[in-house]
Amino acid sequence: MKFIWALLLSVTVVTAVVPGAAAGQFRKPVYYKTNDNVWGIVSADFNQDGIRDLAFAEFFSGQVGIMLGKGNGAFEPPSYFTVPGALQLAVGDFNGDHKLDLAVVEYGGTGHSALGIFLGDGQGNFKNSATYELGIESNSLAVADFNGDGHLDVAVTNRFGYGRNGKDGSVLVFFGKGDGTLRKPDLYELGGQPYGIAIGDLNGDHHPDLAITQDTGRSVAIFMNSGHGKFTPTVTYKVHEGADYVAIADLDHNGTLDLAVSDDGGVDVLLGNGDGTFGNATLHSTWPLGQVPVEIAIADFNGDGNPDLAVVLSNGYPGVFYGNGDGTFWPVMQIKSILYSGYALTAGDFNEDGKPDLAVGALSRGIGVLIDAE
Repeated sequence: MKFIWALLLSVTVVTAVVPGAAAGQFRKPVYYKTNDNVWGIVSADFNQDGIRDLAFAEFFSGQVGIMLGKGNGAFEPPSYFTVPGALQLAVGDFNGDHKLDLAVVEYGGTGHSALGIFLGDGQGNFKNSATYELGIESNSLAVADFNGDGHLDVAVTNRFGYGRNGKDGSVLVFFGKGDGTLRKPDLYELGGQPYGIAIGDLNGDHHPDLAITQDTGRSVAIFMNSGHGKFTPTVTYKVHEGADYVAIADLDHNGTLDLAVSDDGGVDVLLGNGDGTFGNATLHSTWPLGQVPVEIAIADFNGDGNPDLAVVLSNGYPGVFYGNGDGTFWPVMQIKSILYSGYALTAGDFNEDGKPDLAVGALSRGIGVLIDAE
């Protein structure tokens, strides 16, 4: 798996000095012990108390953990349910009962992966509703109502084939029935080993489109939605190295959505034109810290009104690019150290002070929660 070799890198760390950035942006991390390494993490209110909770995937132990938030930045110890090969998660109400559910990619390595739908009871407990076969080395998923029927759907990337006639890679789009089950997926073949996926209305037609990274293709592909859940691949944009994850937000305050792509050299930013096309990638390197970025979280961490980029670095330190509000960013800055943080992070207001905080998968120490100190 690609994420394992990245965590084995070991080089000297050099901290960048960033003018205007707050060195003490986050308080000292608080750690919560988990049963195993955390590979995916999401934040949402699973027990309907108005407070953000955490759900996380433990690949090697084959479990998903739930940590209920207390509202002051602290969390209850995790409870678990079994999900073999749990790798990545997404949140949504898949059966229309107004209680949040989970979609989980169950990584199958060189065999077929699976997609599990787990229905929540509104108290932080989950039960499997259905499981669906995916392709080989499925990595990422995203949730939206793609066909406008009021039911949530799921899109998943497969780095390699799907089914008997599967080729290099593909994207599967499952349409929800509204009862916690999914229909047979639509298959879109895509070369270059599809990896990360993100959803946004990229051309302003009020239909969710897809941005999909291609690892060996060193690119990000744009799939435009017809409005009925059918997608057309339109343009592919080169990034500087092997592409991992992609996040979507308006990074330059012009009302159109932009892309941030983590690759083996840093974070590439592609500014959107509002019509589903993008400018060339601008690389914001993480090599001042000597490491490769993995997942990305976008939020205004320093309260200046501009979106910033938080990343997990392969040496186990989170880093942040502070934004200027015009789509450019200060050099990467190391934030509070989490040893062997690894692969996963998510942003959320965990202490209800109106400021975004971070939860990071710390491989040897569980989950580290960093509360915004400003």
